[in-house]
Amino acid sequence: MRSSKCNRCGRALKNPVYIELGYGKVCAAKMGISVPSKKRAGDAEEPVKKLGSFVPFKGDIICRRTEHGPEVNIPHRFVKHSPTGLEWGYGGSGPADLALNALAMYIGREKAEENGLYQEFKREFIATMPTEGGVIKREQVLAWLKDKGCDLNEAALEEA
Repeated sequence: MRSSKCNRCGRALKNPVYIELGYGKVCAAKMGISVPSKKRAGDAEEPVKKLGSFVPFKGDIICRRTEHGPEVNIPHRFVKHSPTGLEWGYGGSGPADLALNALAMYIGREKAEENGLYQEFKREFIATMPTEGGVIKREQVLAWLKDKGCDLNEAALEEA
């Protein structure tokens, strides 16, 4: 079940696109998350994707600490270990949820959970990240997934 509150500021979300994203318009922009723009008259027709259909994440994983606490540009869609939020810099439940949600953005939840793949990702990338935060490049994630034998589809490899 998706929250109807922004994962960053806690404000109520009403637009289904932002509910799916997990962030409001302003917070998404501050987190560096791209949001589909409104269609303007004269724009070319684009294929419409169903809300909830899997679209591989095209960005880097960005973690930082602010006066509001930890901020990540990955929504906390799947709460498996940590109901209190996403974390990094150690091997606990918050980092496990960050690893699961991050990999799910790239390859989908099922593949991320297969054979504990997200737990390996947590140990290698999330737990070792400095406490103040950092960036995990998309190219690093895709290379790691390829090394682990994960079958990456063409859509995930675009813009690599």
